[in-house]
Amino acid sequence: MGNLINNILTLGNKEKYMVLNQAVYQNKNYYLVVQVSENEEEVLGKFKFLEETEVDGEKAVAVVKDENIIELLAKYLKPQQA
Repeated sequence: MGNLINNILTLGNKEKYMVLNQAVYQNKNYYLVVQVSENEEEVLGKFKFLEETEVDGEKAVAVVKDENIIELLAKYLKPQQA
């Protein structure tokens, strides 16, 4: 995936998240995202780190669960300033 900052990602559970920042670590793409309302007009304040994956040859994202990766991303991956 290219530059996704300020784009909306819809997860498989239909939750929507805006990409605040992204980075590559150990050849994997990671995204700092914040949940937005269904109409994409309100920021709901639920932050996550997502990792780009591939499912059946298609690009997808999954929630990062590795605590060491989360700690590292939280230290270096801050929201971009507009």
